[in-house]
Amino acid sequence: MKNGIELTLARRLAWKQPGQRRVSAAVGVAITGVALSILVMLLSGAIMRGFKNEVQESIFTLSDAITLTGYDLDDNPAPFPMAEPLAAITIPEGVESVGHTSISCILKTPEDFLAVSLEGNPSMMGDSVNSVYLSRSQADALNLTVGDKIPAYFFVDNRLRVRSLTVDSIYFTGIGEHDREVAYCSPLLPRQLLNLPEGYVQTIGFRNVKPEEIQALASQFHSELLTAYYQGDLTGAYALTDIYQTDSQFFSWLNLIDTNVVVILILMAVVAAVTLISSLFIIILERVQTIGLLKALGASNRQIRRTFMLMAERLVIRGLIWGNVLALLIIGVQHFTHVIPLDPASYYVDHVPVSLSVMWFLGINLGSLIISWLVLILPAITIARISPAQTMRYE
Repeated sequence: MKNGIELTLARRLAWKQPGQRRVSAAVGVAITGVALSILVMLLSGAIMRGFKNEVQESIFTLSDAITLTGYDLDDNPAPFPMAEPLAAITIPEGVESVGHTSISCILKTPEDFLAVSLEGNPSMMGDSVNSVYLSRSQADALNLTVGDKIPAYFFVDNRLRVRSLTVDSIYFTGIGEHDREVAYCSPLLPRQLLNLPEGYVQTIGFRNVKPEEIQALASQFHSELLTAYYQGDLTGAYALTDIYQTDSQFFSWLNLIDTNVVVILILMAVVAAVTLISSLFIIILERVQTIGLLKALGASNRQIRRTFMLMAERLVIRGLIWGNVLALLIIGVQHFTHVIPLDPASYYVDHVPVSLSVMWFLGINLGSLIISWLVLILPAITIARISPAQTMRYE
């Protein structure tokens, strides 16, 4: 037989038996199995990337990449002059340093109360020093709207102090823990209540740091601060933490998503492999007489195996096309319409986020083609055991 005859035979062999209008059940199952497997794998990857991108963006927006905290001689957190540690470290170009002050308080209405951490934020000055920015969940819990006044109770130096605060705005981040615990105010409010001197802060946050550079920069800052401490240039002790430590619960959750996606990919690959093997066995059994005739005409076992593997690969490609079309359609609809909602209190986003990279798309499709070719070798080996004489009597 000439080169390329296997491909010609694979194209000529019909997927349906003579007299049938539709393809056989084995062919339909094979195409459907591959399509569903590709669909699930692409959707899993898109949702995984979407979750990671959305949650990481929210985390890096709310939290500092690196946080520097001052301590006194008794190893207790203590305010410190912001200029002192900044003079001891080398801050790369583009990295922003922001001083933070905060104070705990209880917000009380006639019907309810809520404990929050009031964090001074320079970008949230409000109309006055007594303006407060509440989260949507805090405002709902206290039944407050913009413009309402609420008394806030502070415990400073073992004394109770009361301030009347005005709700200046209501924010929403989708990060449930943050929205329940943190309210924002002018930096002047905690400084006045804590009697902090000008230029003193409780922590310094560093932002605009690339995620892959955070730990290296934190290590650099730690080394420089340690050198300055031993040289006597620092009056206090300082500790550094990066975002992967302060928000470890979020990153652990994201890593768990990666594990879940790997499990889904393995399961879908197994389902597709079992479906293809079973379908090719059935296709071979349905064409036993054809195999016997080809052997009688001089075709080798290798040529017949290759013919049926190419025929099965047609099923795989058909399934890939359907799976890709459906996956891209669903991803596109969800990306532009957010038709599938989520509870942000549990998932940190209010819709199912999707993000499909070109590399992931190509990797899934190429990997599926390679795996399908490998798993089809097993049923194709059975062709060598088929005798031309026996096939003439096979029904």
